[in-house]
Amino acid sequence: MPGRLEQQIEIKLTSKQRRYILRQTGGSPSSINMPLIELKLLAMVAAKAGTETLPVTLTAIQQAYKPGQNSGQGSESFTIEVSLTSEQKEQLRQATGTNISFLRIVADDLAPSFEETWDDTRPIHVGRTMVIKRADKADETPYPNHIIELPSGDNSGQDVFGTGRHPTTQLALILLEEYVESGDRVLDLGTGSGILAVAAARLGASEVLALDTEEAAVVVAQDTVAVNDLANKVEVRQGSIESATPPYDVVIANIWPNVIIRLAPDLATIVRQAGVLFCGGLVAARAKDIANAICAEGFSLEKQRSQNRWLGMAFRKF
Repeated sequence: MPGRLEQQIEIKLTSKQRRYILRQTGGSPSSINMPLIELKLLAMVAAKAGTETLPVTLTAIQQAYKPGQNSGQGSESFTIEVSLTSEQKEQLRQATGTNISFLRIVADDLAPSFEETWDDTRPIHVGRTMVIKRADKADETPYPNHIIELPSGDNSGQDVFGTGRHPTTQLALILLEEYVESGDRVLDLGTGSGILAVAAARLGASEVLALDTEEAAVVVAQDTVAVNDLANKVEVRQGSIESATPPYDVVIANIWPNVIIRLAPDLATIVRQAGVLFCGGLVAARAKDIANAICAEGFSLEKQRSQNRWLGMAFRKF
């Protein structure tokens, strides 16, 4: 007898709910989809616990079954509850036979929305001196040494992050402009297109290592380094923090908050004394978690900059 498809229940989120989740987590799901059998089981767990809050992300579900246990990535301290509409409450009541009023979401289970496109070919100016442009486009600037070119045509990044148009990249560029000094050794962790690694070299770094775990990003970052004629200063490799050769004067971690929290002890070992760590990819709601995790490893928060709902943070190792 052929197996039946497992029935899925879709909880469509309203625009107000999506905006709230986006502000808190950086991710913006349009709906929550769960197998009916799982939904019923979780509703039973919630009812037994005497709550009308339904856990719907992986870590939230794990916490519902094993309350008080930390995932080890800072997730325990950052959960949000999303209020349901009367229609959503009725949908869940009919599906589970249980009264549910809230959804519990752990932010680290949602990927931040780093949406940008390589199709926009206009040059952009960032900070005081930097210009980002496609290699096939012209732009005039009084600081010709601070032009960052991105691959064009068949070599463009497509789905690789880092065109310079997202606030997280711009905040990292502004902090680099303020902190990088001539002769610095720099590590760009999660380099994406390589834009920050090239910027560090343009700003005076003598040696830059750009690392990314994604093969596609490594290919694009190598192209970016090549079009900027910086192969003598910037090395691109596939890998993560274990591939680094410390110590570094400046480390850039423009990556997901849960990854920064998990890597905090390792980041502390590769930044030299009095060196600087830049953390990006952060929504405002995650600032406290990130600051606590990094400062616990021997850093102090020296500067914080914001753009829209995104943050860039500079920590000094003491």
